[in-house]
Amino acid sequence: MTTQYTAVLPMRSQLRLFLIAAGVIAVDQLSKWQVRGRMAIGDTVEIHPWLRDVFDLAHTTNTGAAFGMFKSGSTLLTVLALLVSGAIVYYNRTLAVEQVWVRTALGLQLGGAIGNMLDRLYQGYVTDFLHLHYWPVFNVADAAISIGVVILIMVMRGESKPARTLPAPAVAEPGSNPD
Repeated sequence: MTTQYTAVLPMRSQLRLFLIAAGVIAVDQLSKWQVRGRMAIGDTVEIHPWLRDVFDLAHTTNTGAAFGMFKSGSTLLTVLALLVSGAIVYYNRTLAVEQVWVRTALGLQLGGAIGNMLDRLYQGYVTDFLHLHYWPVFNVADAAISIGVVILIMVMRGESKPARTLPAPAVAEPGSNPD
């Protein structure tokens, strides 16, 4: 492997985090923009009659964290999002090239944190609109953060399991007859 190639490979692997985060931010902000432009706060839109009892769009606002937790913590949550984002970017630089799933999870979390932080900075609240009837209303950023956490838990559980070893095959003694 050439020196030039080994220098480019870590940069490409680090880029994964930023590409995923940028994708999450774009989808999150575009979806919120559509909801704010087409639905008044408090409006609910049925997606499909089959989904009526399970899922719809419900335009709400949230001054707290994901899924309505920590109401009225907008300033604190903005500062926390900045700190977490900085920590993720720093940690990304320390990861081995092979840690693709960790980078993927962190990219989802970074994009989600920045997506909701942008709402807090520009509006003073976060726009939520995805409504699973058995769960608080949320948005794309909240979903990305949650999926990122699940991926990290799965990675950590996989790393904590002992390596599986297969038993050595039985070897016949010299001069013995297996029949």
